Amino acid sequence: MNLKKIALFVTLFIPFLLNAQATNTSSNDDFKCGISEETAALIKQRLMANRQLFTRQEVVDLVSNRAITYVPVTIHNVAANASGLGKTSEQTILAFLCGLNAIYADQDVQFFMHGPIRDRISNNIYTNAGTSTSRNQMLSYRVSNTLNLIIGASTTNPTASWYDRNGDFVFLLQQMLTSAAKTEAHEIGHFFTLPHTFYGWEGNTVNTTYPSGVLPSCTISGGFFSHTPERVARTGPRANCQTAADGFCDTPADYFSSRLNCPFPAFSDCDTVPLTPDESNIMSYAFDACVTTFSPEQEAAIAMDIATRTWATNTPPTTTDITGLALPVSPLSGAQLGDINNSTVLLEWTPVTGATMYYVEVYGTQFPGLWYPNVNDPIYKGISYTTNPQFNLSTANLVAGSRYAWRIKAINSLSTCASFGSYATFEATTGVTTGLKDLPIEKQMSFSANANPITTSSIAFSVYSAEDVVGSIKIYSIDGREVLSLTKQEISTGDSMIQLPADGLENGLYVAILVTDRGQLQQKIILQR
Repeated sequence: MNLKKIALFVTLFIPFLLNAQATNTSSNDDFKCGISEETAALIKQRLMANRQLFTRQEVVDLVSNRAITYVPVTIHNVAANASGLGKTSEQTILAFLCGLNAIYADQDVQFFMHGPIRDRISNNIYTNAGTSTSRNQMLSYRVSNTLNLIIGASTTNPTASWYDRNGDFVFLLQQMLTSAAKTEAHEIGHFFTLPHTFYGWEGNTVNTTYPSGVLPSCTISGGFFSHTPERVARTGPRANCQTAADGFCDTPADYFSSRLNCPFPAFSDCDTVPLTPDESNIMSYAFDACVTTFSPEQEAAIAMDIATRTWATNTPPTTTDITGLALPVSPLSGAQLGDINNSTVLLEWTPVTGATMYYVEVYGTQFPGLWYPNVNDPIYKGISYTTNPQFNLSTANLVAGSRYAWRIKAINSLSTCASFGSYATFEATTGVTTGLKDLPIEKQMSFSANANPITTSSIAFSVYSAEDVVGSIKIYSIDGREVLSLTKQEISTGDSMIQLPADGLENGLYVAILVTDRGQLQQKIILQR
């Protein structure tokens, strides 16, 4: 590879590669958990009821002696209409499942998909998931004895994810889903009877209500219910951590029900003892970057709730952790694929041990000759629910003579963390071969200034051509005058660099046009010397 190609590779491909490999860690710090004070009370009520079912030793045994517990998850992916408006990408779902299992792994709790992702259509949920109509629709979706995760956009009310105690399902706001899965872990914590660490303070911004920074009374009235705030003391006559707030003594007293960065502001309890809240606790309202863990008592509560529930199954189809890559077999890069006059064409790849399904992506391409995937031009993205390493791709969106890039990710209902295999590209064809010269000029050639703005006495252009052509370059001022031109010359197949002297041109905006018998390409350039 010559220096020009190396430079072009670094400029064009590396940003794409970084974007493709980056995990979705966009901030959720403007969002909240949407459980009501009533739901918060019901969650704690179930927590306290579960404690009556187990002796202390039984709880110890649940936490320390059990094997991995597998929890069946039914995923409902809500779109506004049959065309898929607002539908969440399956890759987003696979990514957060991977992150969720990582968070719960130290508890020997793992989540697996109970059957295929269920596509649902509800303009109500797409528009506003918080209405009674939307909640009733979600309730109708429930699959008994599984953890139901319902995903939607809620476009007019995109503020929160939440656990519905009455329906015993979790709504996940599409915009909050990330591969880190902090929101998902928090809401599922509610499903498993974990209150907020700031229980009792829902809807009350303590440092605004009490600007002195000290709680003036040991009894708080107002809101849904009056409550006795948790004191900082963990032992002695002043300690009330067993019953107050979230009911856990290993989660320090926390009064902060607004999303905050860590560390939290200074505040003192009614004994004037400074709070030391645990901003790393997943059930707190610290920013996503702060939260990482559950406390041991919270983990014991999760174990108790799992044990009290009847599950549809605790056995995923396979527990194999997928590490292999699915690699394209046909078509390989540069091959032709057709006939697209048929309704489908066949993609084939290497089978991967443990895979019971595969996630397939097909994109249009960009940069002729390099044919990098254009992630802004998706042709198909979805899960093939079969062990067979092949997929019949619809030809409805394929254009003869155009190039496409495709790749595959091996998964099963439990293991969704494997990497994608490498991309391969193919040219869509019909029964009649399409000549390169018949394609749009953008698919035959590329044309760009090496530097822009241009600060030197000459202008260097990079030109790629898929075939030998004859062409010239013309420079026009902003008022349409031709101010510089290069006489016609042969432009060879591959990469070329063409330089034009520009000593006589004043600083300013110009338009450079590559003129060939195949068509024209143009670019705005700025002289700034």
